[in-house]
Amino acid sequence: MKLIDAASTEFERAVRELPEDSWALQTPCDMTVRALVEHVVVGNRFTTLLLQCVSRDVARTRLDADQLGTDPVSAVVDSSRDQAGAFAAALPGQLVPYRTGDVTVDTFLRFRLVDLVVHAWDLRRGAGLDEALNPELVEALLAVVGPYLEEMISYGAYGDGPSGTLPGDASAQHRLLDEFGRRP
Repeated sequence: MKLIDAASTEFERAVRELPEDSWALQTPCDMTVRALVEHVVVGNRFTTLLLQCVSRDVARTRLDADQLGTDPVSAVVDSSRDQAGAFAAALPGQLVPYRTGDVTVDTFLRFRLVDLVVHAWDLRRGAGLDEALNPELVEALLAVVGPYLEEMISYGAYGDGPSGTLPGDASAQHRLLDEFGRRP
């Protein structure tokens, strides 16, 4: 569970560094900075509800309203903490409803890890911040998702997927981002 905490911290770090005038800027994933932060908060809260065995439809209904309010940082911190707690409480082998059918909690965790870290980079790029992610986190995430990349890409949630054009000496961050459809 340390990896979900580290990934959440990385996203939170990006949100805390956002300049006041960056909320309307576009990110590489075709959302504004504000919409992307809300997307991740909704994802965190949706995950928490699904892991607590709330149905997808009920969870969606609960998350219809604005999820950031006037304090986006608190929304990120609180939703991240709740999500980490829900993963910690999940039963081994628990199934979680996903877009294309049920997946194991471990599979769902990999999706959430990638979402947090890649979207942290999206925020950094969109807001014009230093784009460097925590290198230890990137290496750990690559080790966790590496064996499952093909399966994860097949779900169609990562844009164009890998470019196939990275040089052999590409950094871990560039490899991670490229695998998940980003072209740094």
